[in-house]
Amino acid sequence: MKSKRVPVLIVTAALLVFAGASLWMFLKGHENEETSEKTVFAMDTACTVKTWGTDPGDICDEITRLGETFDCHSASSELSKLNAKGSAELSADAQKLIEQSLALTKKHPETDISIGAVIKLWDITGSSPKIPGDEQLGIAMQTCGYENIKLDGSRCTLANGAQLDVGAVAKGYALDKAKQLLDEKKAECAVISMGSSSLMYGSKPDGEEFSVGVKDPDDKENLLLKFSCGECFVSTSGGYERFFVADGKKYIHIFDKTTGRPAETDLASVTVICDNGLKSDQLSTSIFIGGTKKLGEYFADKSIQIIAVDSNGDIHISASLENKITLEKSGHKIIVEK
Repeated sequence: MKSKRVPVLIVTAALLVFAGASLWMFLKGHENEETSEKTVFAMDTACTVKTWGTDPGDICDEITRLGETFDCHSASSELSKLNAKGSAELSADAQKLIEQSLALTKKHPETDISIGAVIKLWDITGSSPKIPGDEQLGIAMQTCGYENIKLDGSRCTLANGAQLDVGAVAKGYALDKAKQLLDEKKAECAVISMGSSSLMYGSKPDGEEFSVGVKDPDDKENLLLKFSCGECFVSTSGGYERFFVADGKKYIHIFDKTTGRPAETDLASVTVICDNGLKSDQLSTSIFIGGTKKLGEYFADKSIQIIAVDSNGDIHISASLENKITLEKSGHKIIVEK
């Protein structure tokens, strides 16, 4: 199969967070409340940090630093150097990220950070997306498998030419670190949006819950629904934002490691809400790849809440969200998974 090069459409945000806007509207009438906002570009997206009662600057600095550490496309980053050398002593953050991701992969194998060689070959979010030849793909797939990631304390060794790509977990981990900083600062409230992953922190000054909007996979300029929540991490995965088209077929940026090809799933988008950023980030991708046939397995996990939109437009939700969701568009059926 010959490689094909076509233009790629990339839009970074897969999740709209309306909590910040809601809080801003409330605080207009409360001039004594101190609010600050700062936006930086990191991890291939605009990251907005809005805080009440504390300065967002050091949180933005930490997100920027972690973005540089985990950037597998920059030769100077820590993970790129690990990929190039095959073995390295890890920083504390790189070690924790890899350890936590591996632990989830062993339970839910759909998402695997060792798939870097395959992602690089397709280059779907890069400047030269292409369909690789079967021989190239076969060679790249031989490097994949979390078993190829060997950790001995802070020493990481990549066996069989494995290459890491942490795009499915880096934002979530950065939000976990941001929460730690907010805890240390004893912040009152914050909303941090990193495109497809977000953190709602603390309590709104008006005592109401946060409101979060999820895009319509069939009309990404508009919302499908909103849901209310307390402090939590939220991540959304879907194939409607980053993809390229060749010979009339769409190839999305989320990969199935069993085929080495973009995932073909009967889910259009998956949102995961929980108390850990990396977990919400990785599991939203895993559930998306697994499709509706594996939804029952994930809905049984009461440590997470799920909103999964299938290819028919039906919305599968955790029972605990039943009274917290408001549809923004008609014609969709909500299925409550008990």
